[in-house]
Amino acid sequence: MERAQKLTKETVKEYKNGGKLETYAIIDKSTDDYKRIEKTAMDFAKRGEQVVITPKFDSPKNCPDYDNIYGSLKGTKYYGKCPDFKVGNVWYEHEGFTGKNPKSSFRNMCNHGLKQSDRIIIEDCGLTDGYMYRSILSRVVRGENIKEVWIRKDKKIRVLYKAESQ
Repeated sequence: MERAQKLTKETVKEYKNGGKLETYAIIDKSTDDYKRIEKTAMDFAKRGEQVVITPKFDSPKNCPDYDNIYGSLKGTKYYGKCPDFKVGNVWYEHEGFTGKNPKSSFRNMCNHGLKQSDRIIIEDCGLTDGYMYRSILSRVVRGENIKEVWIRKDKKIRVLYKAESQ
């Protein structure tokens, strides 16, 4: 694929309320990970948001296309990372889980997701909102930068935590 062709965006879905979901042509849309990300991103688009699912680069800092897509991360601790998608001008990371222990799954999703973005969407792993909320608050008290945490269950997402100073 030519470089210019790789960076081409494709429209996945447009909504009457102005919402739009786009993705890059280079992304492998057959993976389970992509399908989960697309369902999550689609929920934002249904709400009227402009959403773009972005590609992963193996060596982002050595990739000439990285800054074209992720340039707004320059100067942040997330520069060199590849968050899953952008809603407007805000980056989000989606995390799924494997395993049978819900508390470990939740902790791992938070740990992995917060390395990519301060706004994460995690899969519902069967824990109560109270437990998850207290866990997020204890991370914030310890100094972790967390702006938003969303929970995805089936095809819907909902806010669990949103920092007050936004």
